[in-house]
Amino acid sequence: MQVAPGVYAIRAVSSTAYLIGGVELTLVDTGGPGSARRILSWIRRLEHSPRDLTRVLLTHVDLDHVGALPAMLEATGARVMAHPDALRRIRGGEVPRGERGLSSTWAALRHLFAPVRPLAVGEPIADGAVLPVLGGLEAIWTGGHSPDHVVYFLAQPRLLFSGDLLQVGRGHLQAVPGAAPADRTQTVAALRRLAGLDPLVVLAGHGPPYRDNIALRLVRLAEILEE
Repeated sequence: MQVAPGVYAIRAVSSTAYLIGGVELTLVDTGGPGSARRILSWIRRLEHSPRDLTRVLLTHVDLDHVGALPAMLEATGARVMAHPDALRRIRGGEVPRGERGLSSTWAALRHLFAPVRPLAVGEPIADGAVLPVLGGLEAIWTGGHSPDHVVYFLAQPRLLFSGDLLQVGRGHLQAVPGAAPADRTQTVAALRRLAGLDPLVVLAGHGPPYRDNIALRLVRLAEILEE
């Protein structure tokens, strides 16, 4: 579905992928194994060919976010951009198989037996790098959820692609730090930094778009984690 002009949420396997239009297409995350067909169908629905997808941006390396990456690269020839640690893990085939977001037994089995082969691909993306996507898409390293976690902020109309740092459940915005104390500290810092951007919409890897007083909610989530 279209969530903003030129931005489309695609219900992939076990997570949401986001397709950003323009002369060139950009994809944020790929969903779990089996998602490529859905994404390619959306590309064609928008009257593009698969080869119009020029870049895939990764928020982090969990199987429900990168499981369809091999199939998408084979179909499109797109280049991959991600945190250096994410690229190291992809090149080494170090993709976690256990995921919290699996919605069915079939999805769980598909993830369990999906091949995770090393991919010698990728360009590291720097914190604060601005990509030429719809007037400027900024990469922001956050950590917190995982050491390799990156979010992306589209300056106009102030959309935040939050990966798994944030999720939306039962209408509420929630932070999703990792288990270590350092993860909570990183998440707090990231939430405060993102609040300063004053996003209008959060587009999370799990859950619908969130639009309700985002900056205030991010600050409150940081305060809760500090308690």
